[in-house]
Amino acid sequence: MTKMTIDFSDLLDGIDEDEQLTDEQVHQVTEKITLDVQKELIVATPKLTGKASLGWQATLPNGPYQPGAIENNVEYIGKLNDGHSKQAPANFVENVVARYDDGGAK
Repeated sequence: MTKMTIDFSDLLDGIDEDEQLTDEQVHQVTEKITLDVQKELIVATPKLTGKASLGWQATLPNGPYQPGAIENNVEYIGKLNDGHSKQAPANFVENVVARYDDGGAK
């Protein structure tokens, strides 16, 4: 069984300290990024039955400066991400996450 987990702890580094966000704002931004990435992964995942795209489950951060995470436990998600479907390029997961590597959408 292949499991795929995306941990957003490194994305917290992208929140610029100079912006002087409150703890609540940092928490809200992290939640939004987690949910935005989940939505994009659902759209980007190849669909035959819809099982793999519906397998993306988000865990929201518990507080400011805590990471969110997204996980997919569908047994063939790794193969889909390796390019075993003509509906999506290989590494579609990494491509979605890369758009958020600075702490926000590009």
